[in-house]
Amino acid sequence: MKQDEPTRQELIEENQTLKEHLWEAGQTLKAIRGGEVDAFVVQESGEEHVYTLKGADVAYRILVESLNEGALILASDCSIFYCNGCFSSMVDMPIQKIIGSRIESYVISDSQMLIADKIWETRETGLARGEFLLKRSDGTFLPVSLSLNLITMKDFDGVCAIVTDLSEQKQVEEELRRHRTELELLVSGRTVDLARANGELQQEIVERKRMEEALLEAHDELELRVRERTTELSESETKFRKLSQEFQTLLNAISDTLVLLSPDLDILWTNRGNVQKLNEALSEVGSQYWDELLHDLSASAEGSPVTRCVNTGEKEVSVVTHNGAILNISAFPIKEGKRVSSVLLLVSDITEKMAMQAEAMQASHMASLGELAAGVAHEINNPITGIINYGQILINECSPESMEKDIGGRIVREGERIGRIVKTLLSYARDGREEKKPTRVPAILEEAIILIAAQIRKEGIDLKIDLPDDLPEVNANFQQIQQSFINIINNARYALMEKYPGRHENKRFEITGEKVISGRRPYARIVFHDQGVGISAHELSVLTKPFFSTKPFGKGTGLGLNITQKIITDHGGQLSFESVKGEFTRVIIDLPAIRSGDGVEK
Repeated sequence: MKQDEPTRQELIEENQTLKEHLWEAGQTLKAIRGGEVDAFVVQESGEEHVYTLKGADVAYRILVESLNEGALILASDCSIFYCNGCFSSMVDMPIQKIIGSRIESYVISDSQMLIADKIWETRETGLARGEFLLKRSDGTFLPVSLSLNLITMKDFDGVCAIVTDLSEQKQVEEELRRHRTELELLVSGRTVDLARANGELQQEIVERKRMEEALLEAHDELELRVRERTTELSESETKFRKLSQEFQTLLNAISDTLVLLSPDLDILWTNRGNVQKLNEALSEVGSQYWDELLHDLSASAEGSPVTRCVNTGEKEVSVVTHNGAILNISAFPIKEGKRVSSVLLLVSDITEKMAMQAEAMQASHMASLGELAAGVAHEINNPITGIINYGQILINECSPESMEKDIGGRIVREGERIGRIVKTLLSYARDGREEKKPTRVPAILEEAIILIAAQIRKEGIDLKIDLPDDLPEVNANFQQIQQSFINIINNARYALMEKYPGRHENKRFEITGEKVISGRRPYARIVFHDQGVGISAHELSVLTKPFFSTKPFGKGTGLGLNITQKIITDHGGQLSFESVKGEFTRVIIDLPAIRSGDGVEK
């Protein structure tokens, strides 16, 4: 026997060491997958390094890739979902070709049924082991040990396989068999040597125990330091979570919407948890809302403020109209160095603010109109009074059958009609601050018709009014209800002119009234029915929103029906709509009637 060949005892010890390393590697991977350890120790260049596993995906991958054993993850159909570089070297094939292939294709045909049984056993019991011959790309075979463990995650069930190269072990076993005969012959001659070696071994065992005790002491100290460090990290994590919750609560308390966007307009975060309102992985409705808004911003003449913010690195502001609402959009850049990494979008709904400004402008306009009307009325009333007086003189001075007396009567009647129109205009132009008082609906409608009767006749509209004599009185502000009637009548005129630009037999507009009972309370109902262009079903629900208008740009402010609804609601009434696109529109106003005992003088 050659002097440099390993002894039987050395081969046995080496074989045992390999098996222990295999078992320890399997146990380590099993503990890591099961989340049973929070940290692990790696010996590098004679130094021990502690790695925590929480969130350490990169460290875990480095650990798996650095294993001397092949690592595989098998999907439910036995296809290879993942493999490390060691397994790629075992079969002498690139990882790209291995991924997606089946595990049976890498063992000899006689073992394919056996490995399928082992995978089934793993799915039943959680683990299985076996030895197989692995086929390499050059046609050779590699003896391996296969350790299988079941992986169960939130949305993935698979099998983890650890493949250990047994070629060295097999060589050792072969060497053991080859030397067994020789060793048996040498046993008797080596008894003395073994006795002496045993003494030395006993001494080494004592020394080793001493080293183990020192190692255990060092291990306990290291474990204590790990626990202390873990406690510090846990306290830091608790403080961070508390601070994060406080910050999130503060952001959610803001009435405006905050959205964090990537330069590619992907939504990264929002302070809204319900729609219009996002999160919860972005609900489908919320995601669609933001997709539409961002599309509208990009389609605007100025371009998207987010895109401009990314390009300029400066704050960008835009005001847009979206789904009937007016939004103030502010984009703030978040930079990493000189590059804009993301954009914080602040979305404020300023619809009500704009509506209030518009109402204030209208109030100012009405006040100016009132002053102008008062001045015009003063200038008109004086000459009209003179004209009426001259007409009366003609009546008084001429004979009853003369043409001059008839002309005088016409002059007086037309002058009085002009005076009445001026009076009605003055009444409509008042600021409307009078208190509500018992009022007849026909009287309000009559005053409204006086102001727009000329346009109705000019446009060839067939107007029919049918208000019953017993229509109850309502407690109302005369000018406000008159304004509401005029808004609705003007909308009906526009709809009829759109459908029938010229005269037509169906160009009809009807105003009817009736007494109705709702919730045991009487109401005066006024119905405005036109046979114009009508309103589509999806527009009916947003008719009264501020600035929403079915008219082309420049022909409507979108405030008429909004103001009308506020007036009717303030009077305790209801405003409703019925319409069929292309056929008709019916606007219904219900005003609470005065009842005996309401405390209102009739």
